[in-house]
Amino acid sequence: METTTQAWRHPGSLTPVQWDDHSPASELSIFTDGSKINGQVGAAFCVFNPRRTEEHQYRLSNHSSVFQAETVAIQRALEWKMEHHPQVQCHIYSDSMSVLMSLQNHQIKNSSIQKTRDLLDSTLSLHWVKAHIGVADNEAADVAAKSAAGKEDIDVHLDIPESTIKRAVKNSLLKRWQQNLEERDEEDKARHTKNIFTQVSRSRCISNVYDIQVATNHGLCPFYLRKFNLRACSCRFGENLEDDIMHYVTTCHLLGHLRTHINRRCTPFQILTSHPLREEMRRILRYVFAHERDIFQND
Repeated sequence: METTTQAWRHPGSLTPVQWDDHSPASELSIFTDGSKINGQVGAAFCVFNPRRTEEHQYRLSNHSSVFQAETVAIQRALEWKMEHHPQVQCHIYSDSMSVLMSLQNHQIKNSSIQKTRDLLDSTLSLHWVKAHIGVADNEAADVAAKSAAGKEDIDVHLDIPESTIKRAVKNSLLKRWQQNLEERDEEDKARHTKNIFTQVSRSRCISNVYDIQVATNHGLCPFYLRKFNLRACSCRFGENLEDDIMHYVTTCHLLGHLRTHINRRCTPFQILTSHPLREEMRRILRYVFAHERDIFQND
């Protein structure tokens, strides 16, 4: 896994790193970029000065992140500048604000960022340039980075970044979660929810008490109360033996005056994923809670 810095440095011993979004005229300018395309990763920098233009390309390990590629591009550009033009004022451009902000951090944990920061001196100025807005020099660096990703041989071998490991673990857990869902038989207690949400999701979080009732079919309704021997009751209108949550949300005539958008064809998934339907459902179930005695009858 990608290494972290071992030694802590007092913030007072660090030279502040500044960057801006200006594009000043300069004798020496270097544009950097990193790219990941078709599972391959590349980094590059393009040198622009009055005498000549040149580019340097590096293919990285396939498991490398774009953040790593952007960092390598800046790092190699700084090393090149120190070797060939150590005394010349140079402007370094990057479209990666995340890398620039990491260089600015006083508590750096990433060893690559720390190494890059250690290369900075008073002859260097960092600038952020917005990507893909037609800045010719930055577009040239972008093309070079994509070309670097397509190289046959890997030039820079990097350790797997922590973000990649976390993503792989999360994807593996999601895959296993989905398999568990699909392997459940039809008698499973969660089949109602399974029929609504056929795909698992880490971003789906249902916390509203009424939404949960629709998603689970558990709540204040005769079907649920009878099933768990909590109360012997039924719908006062007597129209449906399956007097469950969806009966009151979509069908029951006692609540017809509350429905504007919902009808008997609406599915739980449609209701939970549509804001107007969801708000109407909540209003209906609030009414059921408030007027339970008028809607349920004891058997």
